[in-house]
Amino acid sequence: MDREVIVKGIGQAKSLPDRAEVKVVIDGEDVTRDTAYNRAVESAKAVDVVIADYRDVLDRVTTTALSVHPKNRWKKGESIRTGWRASRTTVLEVVTLERLGDLIANLAGAGGAVTGPTWSLDPDNGAYSEARRLAAIDAHHRAEDYAQSLGLTIGKVAWIAEPGLRSPRPTDADWMGGMIGEARGESATDEDIIDISPEEIFVTATVEVAMEIVAD
Repeated sequence: MDREVIVKGIGQAKSLPDRAEVKVVIDGEDVTRDTAYNRAVESAKAVDVVIADYRDVLDRVTTTALSVHPKNRWKKGESIRTGWRASRTTVLEVVTLERLGDLIANLAGAGGAVTGPTWSLDPDNGAYSEARRLAAIDAHHRAEDYAQSLGLTIGKVAWIAEPGLRSPRPTDADWMGGMIGEARGESATDEDIIDISPEEIFVTATVEVAMEIVAD
């Protein structure tokens, strides 16, 4: 039987976000389909001008096609058409956060309904490496504590793995709690209040380590 002490190390680091995602919705409503569509087109043109003006601060722009849908309401058990609504959604990834406030203000001024921002880190953000480093240190300290408490001596590392790669895959709840490089931050959810102050994002890393037990 292998003489090993197996531990799980956890490390956490934090960083200000590298980018923000903002969603902009434009729409137009009217009793006729064509008028609703034309109103949405005019709003879309104004929003597109703003997006073009800020293109240098954006990494990616994703826009859905402008679609028109009937508006209905229920009356006496049947659906009655009351008009038409045309809408389009654009998602913007902003990488120059210093200009985020101006961008949002101008999008709203152009008639766009803005939600967000949702903050995120770039994959190469140093917080990920720092969290992994701290997780490895934590694992080593845990192994030493267990060994010393039992009068044992630990030797070299037998193996090291990210959660689920060596041992049986944990449940979904456990997996989400110990995911390598998990990032958590706050994002705006109230459409009436847009907070553009960057929120620190916490990154958590978990690692499983086996240390050899030195024979007496």
